[in-house]
Amino acid sequence: MVEAVVKVTSKGQLTLPAGIRDDLNISEGDYLYVTEAGGLILMKRIGVDPKEILNVFQRAAKEIGLTRRELNRAIQEIRRTKR
Repeated sequence: MVEAVVKVTSKGQLTLPAGIRDDLNISEGDYLYVTEAGGLILMKRIGVDPKEILNVFQRAAKEIGLTRRELNRAIQEIRRTKR
């Protein structure tokens, strides 16, 4: 396991150390999912552009006749139940 101290820039950016990028096969253009949990910052490499996922959901909603308002309501309800 690679451990390192990194500095956050004025724009909130940081550099992932090369050892961590190599161990996790993270390269330029990859997407990371970032969340906070109990005071920790967790990151996970994801294999797809989040916009592509959104497009899939939007097409599926359109096919079944779900309006944007109904879709937003459903998303909000899911978010409430996950808390």
